[in-house]
Amino acid sequence: MAQVLAFQNREGFHMGLRALAYEQAMSDPINEALVLYTGFGTSPFPRAKTPHLVQRFGSAKGAELKQRILDLLEELQQPVEALEVRSRKSLTERAIEQLQPRHPELDDSGLKALAWTYSFGLR
Repeated sequence: MAQVLAFQNREGFHMGLRALAYEQAMSDPINEALVLYTGFGTSPFPRAKTPHLVQRFGSAKGAELKQRILDLLEELQQPVEALEVRSRKSLTERAIEQLQPRHPELDDSGLKALAWTYSFGLR
């Protein structure tokens, strides 16, 4: 009953959603996997480091995370909506902004690794 009451007002609802997204991000290894797989922060350019995923998460979980990463990278390749000619935002910023609401499990490190990999591919 207390949980229902917390969601009766708009502020409580949004706080609950943020808490749920935070909980998902903390329990989901995708962010660490993105950093390991791409080499973000350790490599001068993105690399597909599958052995790092296997070493850290094991063979089965590493393969699952690799597929999720590839799916995220493929999703980023979709056309950016509402492309404005005069926008000051880069294509990478707009692509990440479009992706972020659909993937609340991604935290700052995961989004940065994706943005870095995506922008490198635009060169």
